[in-house]
Amino acid sequence: MSFQINRFNWQRIGRGVRLFGSVVLLWGFVASAFGQSNLKVEGMGFWQDTRLAGRLAFLQGLDASEPADLDASLLEDSAFMLMAQVKQAGYLKPLLELRLWQGEQEQFFRWESDYSIQLKATTQGERGAFRIIPGVRYYYESAQIKGVASFTEDELARFFIPGGVLFVGRAELAFTPENFESRLQRLLLALKSEGYRSARLVDSEVVMDDLTGAVQVTVEIDPGPMYYVGQVSIAIESDGLPIEFDELLIDEDVPLTVEWEQARVMELRNAAYEQGYPDTQVRFEVVGESDSDATRVVRNLRFSVRRGEFVRLGQLRFQGDEATELSVLQRQAELAPGEPINLLEVSEARRKLMALGIYQRVGLQFDPHTGPERDVVYELMPAQLQELRVLMGWGSYEMGRVGFNWEHRNPWGRAHRYNLGVKQSFKNSEANLGYTVPQFLGTDLSAYARMDFDSREELSYDRSTEKLTLGTTALLGTSGIQISMEYGISVEDADRTPGSDFESAESATVSSLQFELYLDRRDDFLAPSSGYSLFSSFESAFPALGGTVNFHKVELGGSYHFSLTESMVVHLGLSGGTIFSSGLAEENIPFNKRFFLGGENSVRGYREGGAAPLDSNGDEVGAEVYGLGNFELEQRIWSEFSAVLFLDALANARDGSFSEDPEYLYSIGLGIRYNTVVGPLRLEYGYNPKPDPARRRSTLHFSIGFPF
Repeated sequence: MSFQINRFNWQRIGRGVRLFGSVVLLWGFVASAFGQSNLKVEGMGFWQDTRLAGRLAFLQGLDASEPADLDASLLEDSAFMLMAQVKQAGYLKPLLELRLWQGEQEQFFRWESDYSIQLKATTQGERGAFRIIPGVRYYYESAQIKGVASFTEDELARFFIPGGVLFVGRAELAFTPENFESRLQRLLLALKSEGYRSARLVDSEVVMDDLTGAVQVTVEIDPGPMYYVGQVSIAIESDGLPIEFDELLIDEDVPLTVEWEQARVMELRNAAYEQGYPDTQVRFEVVGESDSDATRVVRNLRFSVRRGEFVRLGQLRFQGDEATELSVLQRQAELAPGEPINLLEVSEARRKLMALGIYQRVGLQFDPHTGPERDVVYELMPAQLQELRVLMGWGSYEMGRVGFNWEHRNPWGRAHRYNLGVKQSFKNSEANLGYTVPQFLGTDLSAYARMDFDSREELSYDRSTEKLTLGTTALLGTSGIQISMEYGISVEDADRTPGSDFESAESATVSSLQFELYLDRRDDFLAPSSGYSLFSSFESAFPALGGTVNFHKVELGGSYHFSLTESMVVHLGLSGGTIFSSGLAEENIPFNKRFFLGGENSVRGYREGGAAPLDSNGDEVGAEVYGLGNFELEQRIWSEFSAVLFLDALANARDGSFSEDPEYLYSIGLGIRYNTVVGPLRLEYGYNPKPDPARRRSTLHFSIGFPF
């Protein structure tokens, strides 16, 4: 009974937090997104007007919560900014009107696209309204590029007409003289990067239909000959030392691209930096041609390396932050006075200082700027040290979620941080308190401690967890592999329906060691279209560590993403896990630690946890082993909008072996997605071709975030 009262209180608290969060977010939206209360923007539709008003407030540096002081200067600047914003969207001949009120007196002004009026210096108003008459939007209807054979017609067209989606809207096709020029330069740069270093524009023609806005562009390019690398010599000059000469061995038919040239310059410069020459300059020049005709040019090259003077580190200094302990900064930088200055290490130290997470910017300079001994000075700009974030979200099972996260960075001057988080939904109450220590014991490891409380209503049972975790995490060099190791002790409780034929440890104290390894090579972790990710997790619980149960839990998985066509992407996911014990499973495997799959991020034809094995009552009892496969075919319809066809397949068993009564479940479905700054907004319908009486035939999911 006491548990139910506690849950009821959490829900009441959650409703209060949800209301408070809604008020805060609504006020922030009204105050910032809509701009000033006394200066309106009209004529482009509600969302565009709102965006322009907010943009206007931002560019003017105005406080959106206060009425603007409407004088001649602000109104003229606002008119110019609005006209510029509208033209950037392809409306090249807009009109702009302003109605300005001072008391009962009204004034009217009008700006045309090629004509600007100046307001009288005494112009003043209490409130005003800009009305935009955009006119026709100009857009790329076709693009013809002549003279280029190294790219296909589709590749050439993409420099002017964007692709990657099934339908391209007028907004993405918007034509302006500025973006036409920039796309021309991008095409020429692409040719030069392929080795056509003398590529040039011969002619261009732009035909504009003022009635429809359709624009046809024709471009003629002379790519010139293909350039290749011939003989390459290196001249190294140091102050007070004779010039050293060397020669690079180059394979035949290596294109002389901008990337090749930049890579050689970087190699030579970095080699000098490592030897203590921070002033090194590398110059590239053509010294002759060994073979040349109309289509092919082989150039002989010389790289001149002027290293300057040899420099040692005087003192390591930090400016702009008196709150952080000097020893913390010195240990993070790892630069020793008296040693040769390696500019690569100096730059890496700057990155490590930023990695502390307490600085908005870290500048770097030498003092003096010249000389054989110089101080390295890092100019530190502290970031906001205390931050409150209101959290809101939605999930098909939990429905509305609301909460907050409070974070305090660098509280004791040691670059530590602590955070407090609270979240409440219709099914879940969650709170956590965490503390993080970077540079743990003088290493590159970050150590952390966490306290978590989680109370959740599942489909056929209620569970709660109270947990204390001590751990450490690190990034392994430049491999991109993140590894973590932690010790945790938790109290796990499950309140199940009486009369089940399945026995399990419903209440247990779990004390375990857990190891995790993660590698992410995706192009975008929010909405990937290429690359892959891998993860592994191993948890071992022993009574000797302070708990009451003995088990081992292993999970492995990954995802792979690739394009079938320019607008169609395939997403593949594969994962599996098992949990086992050297003793009796019903005594050593806590009910809460079993695998409960199903829901918006696993098998989408089932509700959250609904794809788990069932007991004789039709209640979920979880699995001890599972294998999950996900397949998605995503068709991008517009720039931010996609349609998805998916197939999810699951094999799981409640007794730890697929040889003992396994269950095979799968679902097919359709979904739509809208990409946002926090991940795709997903609406997905999953259907079960072979349903059973205890489960639904289909499920509709609404959620945010990529599923796997």
